[in-house]
Amino acid sequence: MPETRTYGRRRRQLPATTSTTEQAGFEAGKREAVSGRVVATGAGPTQMAGWDAMDKTAAASGGDMYLKVTEDATVIKICGDGPFDVYNSHWIDEIEDGSKSVRCWGNPDCPLCQIGDKAKRFSACFDVISLEDPDTPVLKVWEAGIKIARQLKDIANDAKRGPLNRADLYFTIKKETKKKSVEYTLERVKERDLYEEYDVEPLTDDALNAFLAECHQWGDVVKEKLDEDAMGEVVDLVMED
Repeated sequence: MPETRTYGRRRRQLPATTSTTEQAGFEAGKREAVSGRVVATGAGPTQMAGWDAMDKTAAASGGDMYLKVTEDATVIKICGDGPFDVYNSHWIDEIEDGSKSVRCWGNPDCPLCQIGDKAKRFSACFDVISLEDPDTPVLKVWEAGIKIARQLKDIANDAKRGPLNRADLYFTIKKETKKKSVEYTLERVKERDLYEEYDVEPLTDDALNAFLAECHQWGDVVKEKLDEDAMGEVVDLVMED
């Protein structure tokens, strides 16, 4: 069925759309998926296997598929060697009903960019296994901002520290609120130190492989681009002010 989006008091039936994925600083070309296959980057339809995995993940975690970063350090295992989706988004306050976040089409094609509305948020999306509850690991989607994404890129490209999905490598992530800003802290953790430092047992090979089978492939998207009609409607809302 087409997706129903409501902007202000207006309602429009939108057909499902496909989108291109922008690297935004990560190496272009081809990327080895966690399954061992090599998949092409760039334009292409959403991989249905990835969406099926997303549905399973959401169902398994009570409908909450996103990693929630808190003030307490959460141990995570990154499943892939890079993000499966990278994008910028606009924040549109004029949208009264539904998500105010709109995926940017990218310059020079984005109608919102053309009218001077700057895309304010960067997202690099990773599949991670959250060990917040060590007895119940859960597959989550982690939307990392630009600062953390650059740290992850540096680690991924470092022969001594990477790749991100190295068998003996885990991470912790936490946030700290300072006045009106939020700072995130990422730390690498060796598998041998997990229990001593965080009272967390490493994942077994069977458990890890089961999670990897549910992961997205490069090119899957978290937030679909609006089609031309819907984007035009959003532009009209912004221009009305």
